[in-house]
Amino acid sequence: MRSVVRAGVLVLVLLALARSSAAQQRWGLALDLGLTRFWGGSEAIPPDETPGLKPYRPTTVAVRVDRVLGRARVGLGVAYGASGIAAESEDLAVIAKGGLGWVQLAPELAYRLATLGSGPELRVFGGPVADLWLPDGEDRRFRLGARTGFELLAPLGGWIAVTVRAHGGVSGSLFREADVPSGFRTTMMPNAGVALGLRLGL
Repeated sequence: MRSVVRAGVLVLVLLALARSSAAQQRWGLALDLGLTRFWGGSEAIPPDETPGLKPYRPTTVAVRVDRVLGRARVGLGVAYGASGIAAESEDLAVIAKGGLGWVQLAPELAYRLATLGSGPELRVFGGPVADLWLPDGEDRRFRLGARTGFELLAPLGGWIAVTVRAHGGVSGSLFREADVPSGFRTTMMPNAGVALGLRLGL
């Protein structure tokens, strides 16, 4: 009789620990390494087709904290990247390396679309972004925008997962009208990017 009681107590303890562990993992901490490509920034006034200037493919490191709420997840990410300035056409790119820092603050809402097989999850995410551009020797520039994308999350264990994210978005030009030469104008900056990362359940 005592062995049955002990076994029952052990089962209850294990169930309680499992539920506690699941509850603790509703929070997550993610680290991403990404690459972003920009279009726009500045452009020649037609009919001139001279390429304008834009940030040149910054590589970013991002940290994101999130909270799972059923099928949804709310999060806040901060990314930093260093970039150059480039004028790029179909055949040629002229790049001034370095000289530009980029900090992005990105609150987001993600929603689980599907669970693939026994573990991987596909989510759609989106939200506003706040970009802080830091040109060397010049005043910082603050711009607002938005982005949306997809995330594939593949669990490696009970508390760690690999993430692959792809996004597209748009933000205001980092340039001011006074920054561009005569015959050019500032434009919005569409962008697209990919990131590979790890997410830890907490």
